[in-house]
Amino acid sequence: MKKYLFFLLASSSVFVTNVFAQQDPQFSQYMFNPLYTNPGYAGSRGLMNGALEFRKQWVGMDGAPTTMVLAVNTPTKKGKVGVGLEVINDQIGPKNSTGAYLDYAYRVHCGKGKLAFGLGAGVMSYKVNWGKVTYKDGADGYNQLGSVSITKPDFKFGVYFNNKNFFFGMSLTHLNREVYTVMHDSLTFTAKMTPHGFTTIGRAFQISDNVLFSPSIMIRGVSGVASRDVDLNLNFRIKDVLWLGVSIRSDKTLIAIAQYNITNHLKLGYSYDMTLSRLAHYQSGTHEVVLGFDLNLFQSQVLSPRFF
Repeated sequence: MKKYLFFLLASSSVFVTNVFAQQDPQFSQYMFNPLYTNPGYAGSRGLMNGALEFRKQWVGMDGAPTTMVLAVNTPTKKGKVGVGLEVINDQIGPKNSTGAYLDYAYRVHCGKGKLAFGLGAGVMSYKVNWGKVTYKDGADGYNQLGSVSITKPDFKFGVYFNNKNFFFGMSLTHLNREVYTVMHDSLTFTAKMTPHGFTTIGRAFQISDNVLFSPSIMIRGVSGVASRDVDLNLNFRIKDVLWLGVSIRSDKTLIAIAQYNITNHLKLGYSYDMTLSRLAHYQSGTHEVVLGFDLNLFQSQVLSPRFF
């Protein structure tokens, strides 16, 4: 097992080296919806599970990001293979991006846990309405483009290890570095997708019969950019019903998180992001809601208790 973990930790320097001209949406409740960033997560819980997540960023600022993602995954009946489905929509000002992916993960035993290698394949569609942009010069060439839309294939890869009380994941998105080009008369607009790297690590500690402490870290990186974005999260689960936590993000953001288990199969999470940077003068925070579910289709044996 140690040699596998050494490989994972050493490889993280390849996966996450840079940030932050970020193209991919970010979520504060990443620990409740891991499939969005890592296809290797598919099937890791041993039962079908999913999340519908909505994020309204920088409320009060015109054109601020609004993002929604649906991610569902399940192991196959024999358990070695996991499959998943993701649908994503992200609106920022005049740009709307929509993506859909199918995920495949193959899991092998590794010590007391399992190590998975996952691949996500799908399409990303970008639509830009240049008419929604305010121009100083009405004759600006981009003002003549109107609404343009381009759809291209997109791929991502992830590695994910977990046991009953520990997880470690690394992933890369936009592996094919697709280029989106629009030509209108003598005007050419080009955008290139850049690989994004994600590293996550978390551990669960049983403090008492009723309290579980679960810290985790998310590191985001963008290829070719020299800095990184880091989330440090401290979560507590109380009586197997309520999660309460706080996160600190390296861009001077404080995040409060709560999740309530409505039933054994349905849970609802909410988070609020408060920035401490100068951006606080122009917006009133970020709201994020997650509706998650678990469903044991094959009535298979799963680790109990399960923390991730």
